[in-house]
Formats: sequence, structure tokens, C-alpha cells
Amino acid sequence: MSRRVPFAAVVVWMLAALSVAATALAGAPDRAYADRGGPARSVVPVVMVGIGGLTAADVSPARTPALAALVGRGAPGVLVPRSVRPRTCPLDGWLTVSAGERAAGPATCGPLPRVARIPGGAGTYTLSGWRRLAEAQASTGYGAEPGRLAEHLARAGSCATAVGPGAAVALADRSGTVARYRPAFDRTAAPTGDCPLTVVDAGALPLGVGRGDALVAADALVAKVVAASGPGATVLVAGLSDESAGSGTSLRLAAAAGPGFDGSWLTSGGTRREALVQLTDLTPTLTELLGTGTDEVFDGGRWRATGDRPAGRATSAAAAATLDRLRAFATTDRVVSTYGLWFFTALVVVQLLAYGLALLVAARTRRAVSRRRAGRLASAAGLVCGAAPVAAVLAGLVPWAASPVPVWSLVLTVAGFTAVLAALAGRTPYDPPWAAPTTLALVTAVVLGADVVTGSHLQGGNLVTPGDLPLVGGRYFGFGNVAFAIFATAVLLTAGGLATRQAERHHRRRAALVVLTVGFAAVVLDGWPSWGADFGGVLALVPGVAVLAADVAGVRLTVRRVALVAIAAVAAVSAVSVADWLRPPESRSHLGTFVQRVVEGQGGPVVVRKAEAALASLTYGGPLGWLALLTYVGVGVYLLRPRGSGARALADTYRCWPTARPTLRAVWLTGLLGFALNDSGVAVLAAVLMTGVPLVVVALVRSSPDVSRRPPPRPPAPARARPRGQRRAVGSAASSRG
Repeated sequence: MSRRVPFAAVVVWMLAALSVAATALAGAPDRAYADRGGPARSVVPVVMVGIGGLTAADVSPARTPALAALVGRGAPGVLVPRSVRPRTCPLDGWLTVSAGERAAGPATCGPLPRVARIPGGAGTYTLSGWRRLAEAQASTGYGAEPGRLAEHLARAGSCATAVGPGAAVALADRSGTVARYRPAFDRTAAPTGDCPLTVVDAGALPLGVGRGDALVAADALVAKVVAASGPGATVLVAGLSDESAGSGTSLRLAAAAGPGFDGSWLTSGGTRREALVQLTDLTPTLTELLGTGTDEVFDGGRWRATGDRPAGRATSAAAAATLDRLRAFATTDRVVSTYGLWFFTALVVVQLLAYGLALLVAARTRRAVSRRRAGRLASAAGLVCGAAPVAAVLAGLVPWAASPVPVWSLVLTVAGFTAVLAALAGRTPYDPPWAAPTTLALVTAVVLGADVVTGSHLQGGNLVTPGDLPLVGGRYFGFGNVAFAIFATAVLLTAGGLATRQAERHHRRRAALVVLTVGFAAVVLDGWPSWGADFGGVLALVPGVAVLAADVAGVRLTVRRVALVAIAAVAAVSAVSVADWLRPPESRSHLGTFVQRVVEGQGGPVVVRKAEAALASLTYGGPLGWLALLTYVGVGVYLLRPRGSGARALADTYRCWPTARPTLRAVWLTGLLGFALNDSGVAVLAAVLMTGVPLVVVALVRSSPDVSRRPPPRPPAPARARPRGQRRAVGSAASSRG
């Protein structure tokens, strides 16, 4: 039978399965993160109070009783203030609320625009410099349009009152006009008047001197708002920006109290994580609470209540426990962002020292015992470094951020998981040499896959994926770019290891079936909107799986077949993305949101922005980006075409592990595509090297006769050529005997 038919059938089967799953997905709401139903649509009064720089550490029953009471009886959470720039000025936060998507003012924090009454304008006000602010959004790469919130409310026949200059920015229309404005809050500005929405600017807390006094004043204002709003109103408090002065950023406090928010935690469709919301969620939350719906142009998702806090939440002990949990978010961000680079540095240094010492001993001694010890040292280093990434992810199972010494708790937790996993893999037999690498790769793939299925709780705060920290504001659920790189590398190494036995027995189609089964499960995990929700990852992983399956099946990859794989990958991810887009906006993931951007004509800027970010990663940290790219290319060339020093050891590995060469080719290709298709760029290559190199070293060492005490594999003896007449005679004799 021709091999072309099975290969094409496999590709079509893969595409059809994903498309059918996508069709079923289109009519299903997202149940990945269940809520308690959230507030029903209503026209009850809504008040939003913005306090720039407010954190959970600022709140205490003694100093801020009104805020503490709101947190105690309502739904609290931490808010990611990330806008266009790494640090969000107060003006950036208010502009983002106005536009319903990331927006920004000048690069340096300055005063808010001056609000002036329009002479003869029937009580309307205007903001100075509004036109310049609106035009400047085109240069940010996001193309936000301030004034969309006011436009949405006007279309719905609703109105809003702005109190303070920041609130005026949030409620100004496209021309910078505010219909209802008051410079300070009083009872006449409460939502008991003709407008159901009141937005209050409580100012931004300063750093250092004066912060305590400003905090007390903001708490007093919150107390007035709560008293004036009445028991049936919904009150939202948001630390929607960083401080005006300073250079740092951190997670801020968010809280909601009112119908549907009592005794729970905040979440949103944009984060899908308990007690975590983002700045862009504020605008759709306001429109949803007012009953005007969620406009398609708004990013994020509405705030909603999820889970239940412990019984007795009104007590001081329960309130303290609530605030401690919120503060743990900030501790996680601070520790991981500070020590993540040290973690990578430690992995690199340990490997360089161990491998260098092993090579030095092997080159300078002929003693078998010394060479064996050097090899075992390199193998141990490979096992430890190969186990470290998944150990760092598993550390999220331990509440180390709540410890009095969080740094040491994290170090001990990661070290403990690393030791256990390395010991587990180290107990595998040296023959076959792929047993230990496959074991670690399988554990890594299973842990990351299980994490995305259960809500991605472990990826948002570990040392190997600092780019997925909540404070970065990039990815809150599903596979981030670095996590995908680790997952894809582990999946391909697992598939190659599990298919080896079938390849040794020359059962090529069975070996290909093993690869396709593992690969298909990985692609579904990576691309499913409720799990991995990774657009570029599917495009990078499908070719890697196809190349590995074709190699172990003995199928030659022609240009036509490569094009077929590429079309299948694009078609599959497109089908899932469109199906995700057909769901309600609240249930969409990154895939459906991108389709919406394409429909709005904003798909091009999104692609350009991601491409620019990938290219910019090459210059991040000086020459390190280019060095990582050159190292990746060099490692790939050496592994696929071994020459010079070490070529013999690699050749031994390829003979002992029949699927090693196609596996490494697939890993290298997937990493290169991931670099080109994801905005993390060179970080994807670094993650592939961090995950794959230690496991390859373990396989190299265990394939060496000096370490495993196994004689090197003998190449098959060449068949002797026989004269044509002799072959015919043998055939005739065999026929006569038959």
C-alpha cells in the first residue's frame, strides 16, 4: 500500500477531529471557571470609586475601617493595573476606563487634564488637551479610542455623573465633553439622582510621606459613598493605577459590594482566576451592572462573584485571612520577578560546571573508573536540571507566599520537588538509555497539561514562567509562551521515547500511531479555548508532531506534504478560533478575541505588535538575545549533523535510541516556529534549550559504554552480493523443496 494515503489520511483525520470539536464548542458556554451567577442585570445605582495606588497592604480595620468593611462583606480581589506601559499613571488608568481597552497618556506621569465649564453649554464641561490625548493613542500600538464608554451609555439612553477630574476623563465623550460633573463628592452627587452611574475620583496615593494621610482621606470618602448610596446600590472600589511618583508597579486592590457580590471573591472572564481581575474589566463591568450590555469593542470581562470565603467572614480574623491572601499575590509577583533570573542562571551554571568537568576528566584520563564517574556526574546534573522546570511549577501547590520567609520557602519547595523527581528518574535502568529522559519528559507534560485543564493555577507564579505573572498582564489562563515551549518539548520527547520500542521492532506504523496519539492529545490541550487557548502554539506544535510521525513511519516529507501539514494546522486553529468567537463575549478566550479583532479591522495591528515584540526580544538584555538565537541554531546543527568532538557519543545515542534523531529534529523545528509565531520570541528558544538539553545529555551519557558498561552496538553486517544466476538457482531449489 502506498504510504501517501495513510499520511494524508492522518492529516485529514486530525483536522476533522479538531473541526468537529470546534463545532460542538460553538454552542457551549465556558464552564472552565464556574461562578455563582454574578449580579443580575438591573438598574440599581452603581458607584465606582477609583483610588490610584491602593494595595491590599494599605487596608486594615484600624486605619481604614470603611475599606476593611467593604472587603469583609463584599467580594475582594487584586487588580492588575497594566495598561500600555509597564507602569500605569493615573491618567492611563482613567483613559483605559474611558476607552474600554488599554490606553495611555504621556510617558511621564503628569497632572490630570483640567476640567472647565463650557460657557452657555447648559452645565456641560470640557477637558483641556483632550484632542492630543486621543490622537496620541495611535502611537501606542493599541489604537484605543477614549470616549467609547460615554458613547455606549448615550446609545443606551443612560447617563452618568463624574466626580473629580479622573472621573471626568472616564466619562468624557469623543470630543472631551462631560455632561454632568462635580468637583467633589456630596450627597447630591450620590446615585439617588437621575443618573444610575456615579464615578468618583478619590485621587492617587503618594509614595512615602503623606501616604497615610491620603489613605485616611480616601477611606473617609469611601465611607461617605457607601452611606449615600443606600443598601441596594452596588459599590466598586478599584486601585486602577500606580502612584503618580515612583518607578515601580504592583498589584492593586479591587472590591465590590452589593447584590450578588456578598461573601465571595472577584473574578472575571478576562482572568478566569479566583481573586484576580484586571484594569480593562472595569468598563464592561459598569455596562453590565447598568443593564446596557457589553459592547463588542470593550476588552476584558465583567467582574463576577466566584467561590465562598470561610464562614464567619465578618469577623476580624476572617477579614485578616482575606487580606493575607490578597497580599500573597503581591508577594508572589515580587519574589518570582526578583529571583526568576537567578533560577535560570543557577541552571545554566550547574550544567556548565558539571558538563565541563565531565568533559575535562574524559579528555585527560584513560581510566575507566574515572570516566564512569565523570559520566555519572554529568548524568546527575542533567537529571537535576531536567527536573527543575517541572519542580518549579509544582511548587505552586505549596502556599509558600504566605510564609514569613517566602524566599526560603520557595527555594526549599523547589529543591524538594527537584530531588524527588530526579531520584525517580535516576532509578530507571541505564538500558534503555531513553528511559530516564522519557520519564522526566512525561512527568513535565502531564503536570503542565493537568494544570491547564484545571485552570492554570500553577503557571501564574513560578520561577520558570515569570512572563505569565499577573502583574505582567499578558496571560492569566491557558499556556503562556514559555510554558508552551516547555510543554511542547516535553511532549515531543515523550512521544519519541514511547515510540522507540515499536521502531526497534520495525513496526513503523505502530510507532507513528504512538506519536500521533500523544501529539493529538497535546494539540487539543494546547488549542482548546477552555484549556490552553494558544493560537501560535498549535501552529508550531502540529508541524513538529507531523515531522516526528513521518520520520518514524519512514515517510519522506515532500514539499506537497509539508504544505498539507501547514494548511491543516492553520485550518484547525482557525476553526477552533471561529467557534470560540461564536460564543458569547464573556466566554471567549484569546482565540475568539483575535477573531473579533480581525472582524473590527484590528487584526493587522495585533500581528504587527506581536512581531515587533518577538524581534525586540533579540535585543533584550543586550547581546544575550542574539547569543541565545545563535546558540539554538548551533545546537540544532550539531544534533542533527554531528561533527567533530562528541560526534561519536551522539552517533552512539542515535544507534541506541532509534527515534532520537527525528525527535530532536521535531523539537528543534517546533522551537524555531514558536520563536517566529509568539511575541516572547527568544524566550521560547531559551525554554526549549532549558528543557531539552539536560534530557539529551542524560541520554548521551547513558548510551556511552564507559558509563553503562555495555558494549557499543554493532552495526548490521552488510549483505553479500550474489551473482544473478546463483540467486535464481537458490530460488529454484527453494521452490522445488516447497
